[in-house]
Amino acid sequence: MLKKVPLKTISKSVSSGFSFREKIKNDPNGNIRVIQLKDFENNYTSIGEDCYTVDGTKIKKKYILNSGDILFISKGSNNYALSFYKKDDFPSIASSSLFVIRVDKSVAYPPYIAWYINQKKIQTYLKTNEMGTYVPNINKSTVEQMPIELPTIEKQMLIAKIAELNNKEQNIYHRITELKNIETQQQLLKSISK
Repeated sequence: MLKKVPLKTISKSVSSGFSFREKIKNDPNGNIRVIQLKDFENNYTSIGEDCYTVDGTKIKKKYILNSGDILFISKGSNNYALSFYKKDDFPSIASSSLFVIRVDKSVAYPPYIAWYINQKKIQTYLKTNEMGTYVPNINKSTVEQMPIELPTIEKQMLIAKIAELNNKEQNIYHRITELKNIETQQQLLKSISK
């Protein structure tokens, strides 16, 4: 029988991202990349290239993201997760609107856990347990109690790979539709002058 466990039992930590005292401003000479809600792209499956950078001299090292950290959107109505992977040596942190979940990689594969969080079962659990009315949010306890179905690591990796390929396929279809729409609009505009 498939094991279902609270997220906290397979996590090394669940913590909030770094809290800035004021609005985050982009510093082109900054030495730390900040991942915010605005940086989630492709239906919350990837991080864009336009992240802000800030001066990180006062930011503690514990906030620096590691490959395999799961970024979970805790504020707003879209509470999705993605698995973070370093694409370069530039250090990155998450803003306070995100939870950073570090799972025990000996039992849980981060891309699988992020995928599972995004499924309807967990999304329904989150909607049932969200707090706040104007801006709904998910608290740490709710995140830690998320019931996760945990197959073998091998099966987790297989599911995560298939999900990744499916996301890529969906993004390609979306881009093709955009390009077809642009082409159609251009043809229609040309037809006016004929």
